[in-house]
Amino acid sequence: TMSKMSIVGSLHGPIEIFISNEQRKNMEKYMADLMKSFGITCCCENGSKIDDIINSATKIKFPHALHLNLDKCREIGLVLSRCKMLQELCLNGNRGCLGEEMLVALFLAEGPYNFPLKSLDLGNNQFGTRELTTILPFLKSWEALNSLSVEGNCINNRGAQLLAEVLDTVRIRRLSLNRNQISKEGLSCILSSQNARYLTSLMISDNEDIGSAEIDEIARFLSRATTSLKLLEVGSHRQCFRIVWFEKLCQSLQNNTTMSKMSIVGSLHGPIEIFISNEQRKNMEKYMADLMKSFGITCCCENGSKIDDIINSATKIKFPHALHLNLDKCREIGLVLSRCKMLQELCLNGNRGCLGEEMLVALFLAEGPYNFPLKSLDLGNNQFGTRELTTILPFLKSWEALNSLSVEGNCINNRGAQLLAEVLDTVRIRRLSLN
Repeated sequence: TMSKMSIVGSLHGPIEIFISNEQRKNMEKYMADLMKSFGITCCCENGSKIDDIINSATKIKFPHALHLNLDKCREIGLVLSRCKMLQELCLNGNRGCLGEEMLVALFLAEGPYNFPLKSLDLGNNQFGTRELTTILPFLKSWEALNSLSVEGNCINNRGAQLLAEVLDTVRIRRLSLNRNQISKEGLSCILSSQNARYLTSLMISDNEDIGSAEIDEIARFLSRATTSLKLLEVGSHRQCFRIVWFEKLCQSLQNNTTMSKMSIVGSLHGPIEIFISNEQRKNMEKYMADLMKSFGITCCCENGSKIDDIINSATKIKFPHALHLNLDKCREIGLVLSRCKMLQELCLNGNRGCLGEEMLVALFLAEGPYNFPLKSLDLGNNQFGTRELTTILPFLKSWEALNSLSVEGNCINNRGAQLLAEVLDTVRIRRLSLN
């Protein structure tokens, strides 16, 4: 007779179960399908009874953005205790901190578990080093574990030391530590652990503000003959990834035979992905030259293989349209310009936000006087006005060879026009855009 059953209190809210005559004919199989309604995606080849499903499940994925409490964690722990063939477990994105008691209920209360776990995702659960200490025995117990994600948590250097202990025991191939609170000390522990040489993918972006010490640590690891690393993700959205750091990483790859992809966040125009083929590896210095484009710098020069040669001999540099420039990025660009010797064309068009006085000083005056024969300068669409134009007036007057100037799409008034007239009194500009 039953046609509808409504259940509240499932893992991800109330569910409604509708029962048709067709489904009633094979109720056990229907029970299997209903597991999904409880926030459990079980991947298994066969098995009709619930026990058979759990026993033979090879992958269990709990829904993203759970509202887990202790009661729900106990229920999940009970499900896990009945698994026999589980290889992948995903518990990513709890809304609220996954505390010690909840982690014990999940991984230790019903254990030891008896399945060959290979992949564990505990990302975005807001737990820290204290909670990580709680499940350390659980993590160390999985000899077959080759993929571990704890990204988006609150793990510090002490937590990184604990993860290094796991790496001393287990040969993890893929380790994701993005968006935590790890700096050089913790990174050093992980990269010097006994089984770090087996890592093929390492994601460590958006941790503590990155610096030269962290880059040196990574570069040393990449240059080791024993490394197996193929994928590296590094950098931070909170700061500009400096070109000198990029150079260090590229130089460390010259004798590396395994790396195939490097993903860098915090470059001048957002995340970039660098793919490294065997062909490119044969001529790494030339490849480094091509990669300058990935940093938002189009350098046109006839020759020169090393980064210094590229910058020295670049005749044209074009920064990407619609930059999100800040003071830190402007300093980095100023440093690049200070190394140029043959630059003739410079395009910095379209910053999203006002290019203020301090930023213009960092770009054009802090590292100067520059020593290149500039002929064309495009500062269009940067939302600066007469006050900012006053700041860079000495810079504009200093280029005797300048014949093309664009300041279109800004906020320059009549006083600004008078300043530009002073530039025209000094420099023979042929093309002037004031649109």
